[in-house]
Amino acid sequence: MNAIDNGQFTIKKASNVREGVFLSESGKSAEITIWCRDAKTCKLCLYEENKLRHKIPMFSMKEMGAQDLFSVRLEGQGLVDFLNCFEYTFEADRRIVNDPFMRAVAGRDVFGKKPGKLRGRFCLESFDWSDENRISIPYEDMILYQCHLRGYTKHSSSGVKHPGTFAGFCEKIPYIKELGVNTILFLPLYDFNERMYADEKKINYWGYTGDACYFAPKASYAVEGADAVREMKQMIKTLHQNGMNLFLDMHFVDRSPEFILKCLIYYVTEFHVDGFLVNSQVVSEEWLLADPFLRNCKFLSGDWKRAERVGGERKLAQFNDEYMTVARRYLKSDEGQAGDFYQCFRKDEKEMGRIHYITQKNGFTLRDLVSYDVKHNEANGERNTDGTEFNYSWNCGQEGVSRKRVVNQMRLRQTKNAFCMLFLGLATPMLLAGDEFGRSQKGNNNAYCQDNASTWLDWSLLEKNQQIYKFCHQLIQFRREHPLYQRREILSGMDTLGVGAPGVSCHGIEPWEANFSYYSREVGILFYGTYYSGKSLYIVFNFHWDAHDFYLPVINATKKWNVILDTDDEKQKKSNVKKYMVSPRSVVVFESVE
Repeated sequence: MNAIDNGQFTIKKASNVREGVFLSESGKSAEITIWCRDAKTCKLCLYEENKLRHKIPMFSMKEMGAQDLFSVRLEGQGLVDFLNCFEYTFEADRRIVNDPFMRAVAGRDVFGKKPGKLRGRFCLESFDWSDENRISIPYEDMILYQCHLRGYTKHSSSGVKHPGTFAGFCEKIPYIKELGVNTILFLPLYDFNERMYADEKKINYWGYTGDACYFAPKASYAVEGADAVREMKQMIKTLHQNGMNLFLDMHFVDRSPEFILKCLIYYVTEFHVDGFLVNSQVVSEEWLLADPFLRNCKFLSGDWKRAERVGGERKLAQFNDEYMTVARRYLKSDEGQAGDFYQCFRKDEKEMGRIHYITQKNGFTLRDLVSYDVKHNEANGERNTDGTEFNYSWNCGQEGVSRKRVVNQMRLRQTKNAFCMLFLGLATPMLLAGDEFGRSQKGNNNAYCQDNASTWLDWSLLEKNQQIYKFCHQLIQFRREHPLYQRREILSGMDTLGVGAPGVSCHGIEPWEANFSYYSREVGILFYGTYYSGKSLYIVFNFHWDAHDFYLPVINATKKWNVILDTDDEKQKKSNVKKYMVSPRSVVVFESVE
């Protein structure tokens, strides 16, 4: 077979040592490079309508010291239009090799369908980023929202034109903005193999697998698979135009440090991604802080060893289950949790951010956390042996769906208590998408293989559970408006300003007498307004099954407080109080009377 035999294009030896496909600024030439380990020869194979049309010989870069690195330069008028007609692979010593740096994928255009031949697509068009208005949101101003792109709009109740796609998500951005969320953390958006299991009924819904094309947006998340790059960029641009940031969950398996860094830089420069969730076991903070692009980007991981501010802003943040475990155990009234909860709730660090969550994609939803004592993963086909046994949940008196008024009232209050624990602490809060309107997975705490109504967001719940939604919305707005959460100085347990009280302090039923004994379930936390130029807040957590009178701390001449929130809905809000009866399993927020 001839190489390119139409006389329009010339084939030359390239000088490019960067792996992948790169177009010249003029658009009249492209250089294509691949490393085929230990190969003697390599050819670029171009396919049209599933038929091999051209084989183009590639040149070894042996004179540069890499004899199994192959590259070719194509030149000619109309090159972009010509290449866009084809899919491509490589033939290295008679074996077919895919480009690990392919920027678009063919063969996986329909989610869950058995894939065809996996090949690369040329992605050579430019994208118009004008009027993007991209900003960097500091951790102290951030409201994170963990979301599965497909599951967010796939349910018929979503009402979008293109369910389960980048375009479908764009239709929900006004809702997200109204909720008060300003940063989206997506589960993997790169192209992964969802049909990785021997059991063909199982789907890898989350996308955590090494069988992935990391540089390519997932084709089946686009309205048209061939247009996935443009559609994902348009979604990101729309988020930025609405004052939001976007983080990607990047799960690298068996990839070199060089590959990982190139991939992260690619998404920052080409897709304008604002941050990433990565595994610090395979991504070093030393690499990130040493790169001019990545050091200005935000990174979340479970165990950073060190961090430093860049341009006065924290870039690295701890993202792990520490707070989730402590908060869940305290919420369900386990013994010995009061002291640990206070320390986590008030934790504030100068150089490193912290992300707190009570639910995330791996585990119970918030609705299930207050509805099930144990996991119910039978639908996963593993005899309920998968998923963690340690959920630290409480069903409030009955397992699963209940019609009992007393059970549902307690579940509503526990949900509100959990929202207070999430949004009123000093760390950056992360909400799991759908928790704001009571989404359930029917007790499945490991829904990694469920691509169905159990994981898709049922938007009809938004109307049914308006009380939950409104409470969540109220807390997010409160956090975004109150000066405590916009502070730029770190609050410590010391009176660093010499004003008679520390920035944050812990109390019990009696002020200034914290009780961290094994059986204590009562915590009062004071944020002193002088340290952030605002009104002081006093937050009382009573997770005992009995009501308690709390005497409030004296911090100014009036010696009084206003009740601005009580998760016991049956109690009327009070003003100018010095003492307050806090109901069982309730949270009350007071604001100082100036």
